[in-house]
Amino acid sequence: MTLVPERPEALAEPTRKVGPGWVVLYVLANVGMFIPMQVPTTFLMPEQIAQIDPAGKVGSYAWVSMMGAISGIVIAPLAGALCDRTTGRFGRRRPWMIAGSLLCTVALVCTGLQTTVAGVALGSLVLSASFMIIGAGIGPVVPDQVPVTQRGVVLGWAAVPQAGGMIAGGLLLGLVTGFSAQYALMAAFPLLIVLFAVGMKDPPLAGGLREPFSMRAFLDGYRISPREHPDFVWAMSSRFIMGLGYGLGTLYMPYFLDDVLHYEQLFPGRSTEDGLLIVIGVNCLATVSTVVLSGWLSDRLGKRRMLVFLGGVTMAAAAIPLALSPTWPMTLVAAVILGVGYGVYLAVDTALVTQVLPASADRGKDMALANLMGSLPYVLVPPIASVVLVDLGGYHSLFLCSAAMSALGAVLVWKVRSVR
Repeated sequence: MTLVPERPEALAEPTRKVGPGWVVLYVLANVGMFIPMQVPTTFLMPEQIAQIDPAGKVGSYAWVSMMGAISGIVIAPLAGALCDRTTGRFGRRRPWMIAGSLLCTVALVCTGLQTTVAGVALGSLVLSASFMIIGAGIGPVVPDQVPVTQRGVVLGWAAVPQAGGMIAGGLLLGLVTGFSAQYALMAAFPLLIVLFAVGMKDPPLAGGLREPFSMRAFLDGYRISPREHPDFVWAMSSRFIMGLGYGLGTLYMPYFLDDVLHYEQLFPGRSTEDGLLIVIGVNCLATVSTVVLSGWLSDRLGKRRMLVFLGGVTMAAAAIPLALSPTWPMTLVAAVILGVGYGVYLAVDTALVTQVLPASADRGKDMALANLMGSLPYVLVPPIASVVLVDLGGYHSLFLCSAAMSALGAVLVWKVRSVR
């Protein structure tokens, strides 16, 4: 009889449920990541660029957004692959979370001091790189430590900061004035990631079990075989297309409020930022109302694909009112519909992805690729949106494109066969 060697703890499939304390710290770590990730790019950078370059703000913001997203193309999977191979008594994930958090804090403070578009773009690039490093550590924590039957509800709670962090961060910005002070306020949040990293259990990987790293192996990691891992490929494709749909429908909302709805003329005495905060607030409340429930429901039913599909179709439906009737009341209606759909989609899609990862030894790299499929569309959204807005019908066509992409992404999830 041949004995199968027992997997080391760092690579084993988790079977013991995590406790409430672990979940609370993990949720706080997500607060520390998503508020400084979302709030500066949504509230601070567009206004910062508009003050620096009022006439060319659309093109300049597209360039800055692309600079931030491009850094993730190389850094995300590279950091993930190196994280998987990290040895030492501090574990594999902890060092990356701490190093990325410190870099994020420095990048935020420095970006707040910039007075040129190039300076903001450089800050965006470094800031994006820091989140890729953090993600290399925090991304695989759930497949590392949370059993499959608990992932939906854990990821549902963790998605609350992703859904509600923008409105919370936007309100906090009102407590201070000036870009430097506002960016400095955001720079305090990554300390919550350090708190989780220090408090969590992170089993070390013995040096003898570490796969050697080579540039050829790293580049090969970009090529996931559709024949060997079809479900992972389809899940990535669905996530990428959904990201395009979501980005096309939301990235230019500040300029939509200003240039189409003329919000400041519609409501004298209010600023466009006030209108944006209202839209985001309505959207976030709708998202939070469904995100935990949908994650819990997917665990109880054991069905992920149906919920991902329903969430995606609902997100597609949200763009139709804005395409047909771009008014302030319809904008709020669309924000609610989008929030409900995004809440259903958010946690369940991530839980689905954790079940189709190709190999336990590469969880960091593969989760980095999965997260990249959510952020990479933002490289393409600005140039696509610029063409659509200028040459193909403006915001009417932009929202129709958003609906089409979201619907297509929802349909593609049915190609995943190994997850119900």
